[in-house]
Amino acid sequence: MGPSYGITPHEISVRSLRASGAMSLLCAKVDTDMIRLMGRWRSDEMLRYLHVQSFPLLAPLASQMLRHGCYTMMPNFPLSGD
Repeated sequence: MGPSYGITPHEISVRSLRASGAMSLLCAKVDTDMIRLMGRWRSDEMLRYLHVQSFPLLAPLASQMLRHGCYTMMPNFPLSGD
């Protein structure tokens, strides 16, 4: 498949395969502990390789923050227009 995209075998490293596989699992919402076990990472260093800013991961966060947040304005003054 690589040659059809202009990628030759000598341009692919084990590190890139490990990181891209972990990124695929992260986008599939696999638990990070499971990814770490499968990739044999001993610490959270795997997060350095992953694009945690990936859109599929961040897309639902804003709506979850609004749905589950309970906010109070400090100091406790009513907002203008209320």
